[in-house]
Amino acid sequence: MSRDAKNSILLWIGTLAFFGVFWAAIYFDIPRPIPDGWLGPLFLILVGVNVVRFAWDFFYKRPR
Repeated sequence: MSRDAKNSILLWIGTLAFFGVFWAAIYFDIPRPIPDGWLGPLFLILVGVNVVRFAWDFFYKRPR
């Protein structure tokens, strides 16, 4: 299996795990101390951090 295929599979697994954990936290009402109005922005911040981290790794850690 090529390196790109492995990275793609790991990215899919990581994304599914991220959304799964977030869904489970909301479904089972785990973040009770966090006000409902903050959940959306916190989720978007986490998604933004993951996107920026992915772009950083893609552009600055690729082989030259």
